Amino acid sequence: MKDNYDLPNEDEFDENQPHDSEKQESDAQELDFLARLKRLSDDAQEEAEGRQGAFAFSPEEEAQDEPFGAEFAGDQHNQKESYDLNYAIRRLLMQGLPRGEENKDLRQMVYDEKNLLLRDGVDRPAGGGTIGADSRQAKPSLARAAYVKTQAWADRGGSAYDIFLEYYDLNKQMRFR
Repeated sequence: MKDNYDLPNEDEFDENQPHDSEKQESDAQELDFLARLKRLSDDAQEEAEGRQGAFAFSPEEEAQDEPFGAEFAGDQHNQKESYDLNYAIRRLLMQGLPRGEENKDLRQMVYDEKNLLLRDGVDRPAGGGTIGADSRQAKPSLARAAYVKTQAWADRGGSAYDIFLEYYDLNKQMRFR
């Protein structure tokens, strides 16, 4: 007598595939997180007096601060370029993100998303401690992409939520999220 069994689908044995309930829970958590971030950003935007961190650079300053040019091609490790780009991004964020103790969580969320990208997908440990990756030594291609998005955000005077989503989208594209 021959037993006829239906063979299970390959996906049923894939441990990396989330089950439907896990996927729904993960999606719900992501939406809750984004809603909280949007609320914090909107509150900070409403409470801002005038325009915080105005991006008024003189043309001479802009020319001096251009951290990379056409001579930097490829994704070769270039310590100076990565370092310069990291601090250019940091300066733009410090000038554009809402200030004050009440906005500390909002700023940290943006910094964490930026650093996830620059550290090549290495996330910050939940309990703190040593990370094992340094965003100042990012791959030049990642640092350039982050700089371009940050500069565009600064030029248009976007909110904290806007720049978070820019980094979030880059992380999704790079499959870090």
